[in-house]
Amino acid sequence: MKNIWSMLLLVITMISLLVTVGGCSKDDDGPSGPGVSSISANGTLAPTSRTQAQGTMFVTDQDGNAITGLTAANITARMRWGTAKVTVADSLTGAIILQTLSQSGKSIAAAMTMDYSGSMYWGPYDSTAQRYLTIKNMETAVKTFVTAMGTSDRAEIIKFGDLARINVIQPFTSDKALLTRAADTLSFDRGMTALYSSIVRGVMDASGQSSSSYARAVIAFTDGGENDSNVPRDSIFRASRRHAIPVYTVGLFDSSYHSTPPGAYSSERDLVEIADSTGGFYFYAPNAAQLVQIYQRISGQLSNAYAITINWPGTNLPPAGTVVSVTITISYSGFTSTFTRTYTMP
Repeated sequence: MKNIWSMLLLVITMISLLVTVGGCSKDDDGPSGPGVSSISANGTLAPTSRTQAQGTMFVTDQDGNAITGLTAANITARMRWGTAKVTVADSLTGAIILQTLSQSGKSIAAAMTMDYSGSMYWGPYDSTAQRYLTIKNMETAVKTFVTAMGTSDRAEIIKFGDLARINVIQPFTSDKALLTRAADTLSFDRGMTALYSSIVRGVMDASGQSSSSYARAVIAFTDGGENDSNVPRDSIFRASRRHAIPVYTVGLFDSSYHSTPPGAYSSERDLVEIADSTGGFYFYAPNAAQLVQIYQRISGQLSNAYAITINWPGTNLPPAGTVVSVTITISYSGFTSTFTRTYTMP
């Protein structure tokens, strides 16, 4: 009888341990809720003084959904410069101030570039909407983004094709009616694809919106590769770095131009590198019908972005004119992600 009670006690103990372990699953951990299996981070950074840099940071899960609830305790920042060597003098750790956009008092200012090159006019035609279906779905996606804007958010709509036909249809405004109307106007075949020039135009226009009041971004859409700009791709990187403005890119490519992971083919690789290098993210649209979901996801990432401030120690900083490299590391729920930005020390 004693052995039976001993066995029963052992079974009860094992069941209790299983329940306890089951209630501590990693997937249930963290401020953004269950289901996170990896994180990705990117963002912008620019100096405000010798001892401070500020920017906008985006952190997402494996599905591109924004990770919310992060604090300064989740972030580290390290500045490096000079030749690689083991010495404390060539690296510094900064103190982090992390705020949500609402905490920082910032709204969103996004310039959207829309591709109306000739290839956008291939495929089915919607006689009711009097639009080719790809055009219609792109315009619907842009209007979905506009609908999701907050009352203080602003947007600009640029429609482009060849270099001679890059038009700002609606300059920056918070008037959703004007933006919605602009999304539907001036739909015509604009020939070739001046992608780089249209993105630079978006970055420069977004730079006119106050960095102290807005988290600024460009959302660039295309269904093909660059073939008609009068500026090199590096001009995008220089403008983005100078004004700390990320570029989100959306590529509507068929299977012959898309790989998993993306980037094996030149047209798509271009968009991946533009987004990665400027602090944004690249999205692949397998078909035009997916564009609404993609623009909703971008909207979620922008609205849940973080304003990051890094305060550097006042001593042992490199001389003015030194190019420094800053690596920001985000740790969340057992996962880490890093991104690096460079700037010239004031």
